[in-house]
Amino acid sequence: MSKSPKRAAGSSRRTFIKTAAGVAAGTVLTRQGLWAQVPRVNATAAGAANLAFPKINQQFMLTPKQALDWHVFKAECGPTYAGSVGWKRFVDLVIAKMPEFGAIDLDYVDIPYDHYIVDDWPDRRTHMHNSGVAVEKLVTDGTPVPVVASYGMTSGSTPREGITAPMLYYDPSHPPEASQIAGKILVFQTTKQPPPPYSNSFLDNYTLTDYEWRSPGKWAPLFTPPPTGVTNSYYTRWVWSQLGGFASTAIKGKAAGIVIVYDLSPGAAFGLAQRSVYTADGRAGLGATYINCPTLTLDRVNGAKVLNDAKAGKTATLTLTARFQRDTGKAIIGYLPGKNFGTPQDEQVLLATHTDAMSLIEENGAFGMLGIMSYFNRIPKASRPRTLAFYFDCRHFMPGGEGSWPQYDYYEIHPEKLKSIVATLGMEHMGGRQTIETGPGGNTYAYSSETPENGGVITSLMDVYNNNIWLVEAIARAATDNHWPRVDVKAGNSGPGVNGGFQGAVKSPMNKGRGYKIPGIGLAGDWPGGWTQTYAQVDTEAGPHGFDENYFVQQVAGLTQIAGELMLVKPATIDLGWGAIKTAINTMPDSDFVAAAKAGDQRKALLEQYVAAFRHGEGGKHAEARTTLKGLTTNISSMVVREKQPGLNKLVDDQLAKLA
Repeated sequence: MSKSPKRAAGSSRRTFIKTAAGVAAGTVLTRQGLWAQVPRVNATAAGAANLAFPKINQQFMLTPKQALDWHVFKAECGPTYAGSVGWKRFVDLVIAKMPEFGAIDLDYVDIPYDHYIVDDWPDRRTHMHNSGVAVEKLVTDGTPVPVVASYGMTSGSTPREGITAPMLYYDPSHPPEASQIAGKILVFQTTKQPPPPYSNSFLDNYTLTDYEWRSPGKWAPLFTPPPTGVTNSYYTRWVWSQLGGFASTAIKGKAAGIVIVYDLSPGAAFGLAQRSVYTADGRAGLGATYINCPTLTLDRVNGAKVLNDAKAGKTATLTLTARFQRDTGKAIIGYLPGKNFGTPQDEQVLLATHTDAMSLIEENGAFGMLGIMSYFNRIPKASRPRTLAFYFDCRHFMPGGEGSWPQYDYYEIHPEKLKSIVATLGMEHMGGRQTIETGPGGNTYAYSSETPENGGVITSLMDVYNNNIWLVEAIARAATDNHWPRVDVKAGNSGPGVNGGFQGAVKSPMNKGRGYKIPGIGLAGDWPGGWTQTYAQVDTEAGPHGFDENYFVQQVAGLTQIAGELMLVKPATIDLGWGAIKTAINTMPDSDFVAAAKAGDQRKALLEQYVAAFRHGEGGKHAEARTTLKGLTTNISSMVVREKQPGLNKLVDDQLAKLA
């Protein structure tokens, strides 16, 4: 449990990052065709851009209308689960654009898997009982449920006529025995969030936490679940995260089927699909044996009578038409060559995203990467300091996600290719408007009326690996320079944020640096229910035009500038050792100091000395950096208890060796 989300912060924490300027709205430009290239610029403009590199030349950027055209096309594809018809159309566009934008040496990894399919796209009537085309139906005590929200992914199927069985309400305060569950349709109601104090795990997933830097604007209080009238992102995650536990209970008890009543409005619950694995051990992989326990989900309005019927032990008929099909996804790798490409001197920056998902925003990172590729293609190869490697993965919404399919990771197959990578940049969930629940009972699903900087768009949560000052400041510069309006930067469990509180971590598997142990940055735009729903494309259950093309272009511009900075930065500046020292000092408990009562002041002094050493190293003054680090070692010997000194000193000694 977290005793307190906050610790007193020294002033040195606040000086790590420069204060950012205010944000401004983007400009809507003329719409272009889907396949159109951004207009070429003349040599004079190109030369001027190179002088400002890596600052963004707007003449090289894709326009908001071009971004919208791409997204309208993707929306027409519908869900893009790996290997699906919609995914193939989407990926065909990506592959077609890559050579046009300068990518060469394309490589692929074919990834077979058992694809779970419910044929409900694009017809919403497949969720409506009396439509004549419903594939998800529930009748309790003789009364049809008018609208079924969604289903449990990989949960199996029923015969055409459905399965009929008594319902059993799962009371968490008096859970039934497995013998009582067997053969029943087990009905769950998602629980409310607990009262404080909160565990760090709860704070990390369901509240705003401290940060290394964030953009100006109005933000909900830290360490408190935000109201769904401000953002439904956090509460929706709390609700759907319970599905896995419910499924495990029902599978162990040999239930005939499952019904889950989400504490969500009809709009927020409709089409909500989450990655779940219905196997005995909860693990997926090629050839996994799935357990048939067909699952339907309901919103709080359509589920109210069902809960009462379940508590009374009434009979229900559950119908879910679904199937498994062996499909093959494809990972794509390509390169925009830098000046040393193909030589032993080549250094690379790896950009990564995933192409598979149920909705428009989850996932459109491929369009972000195409925007970056297009931009740098307008800069001559000789002026590109490093090669950009582009990795379009497709394992994110395969059962169990990337961790269940490690044998298909391109860099696991080709580990030798990691040697030239100096930094990584990931991106996912871009350009979405923020959804909320409002009205009587919170049952109206709508878009936030706030301006982008105040939360009208989903937050650009930025992951930094591993707690490096330069990486955080590069994001702050990019956000400020490009009027990127909603940015929250975190370095994970590496110590308190700028306010002295718990930071938490950004859930960004696209920041491949964490897995590969390479310095990196990852954007994971916060994902509300509106962007994990089957029908959330350009339009969503919250209304028309849920995609903000201006915000998307601002994000792409910021990420492009970051990519440019990563093409220039000296590897010694972003070396993981710097972050390791900072984290070690930040996370030392007061008891690790000889004078525990002075721990706050002494921790601050050590951090200030660390920052001074880093600044020397950043400026190429390695002798000064070494001298300052040696001074840090001296202070460690006097301030830190003896048994804790060796670990800290080793980190400092390792960095001294790198600066030699």
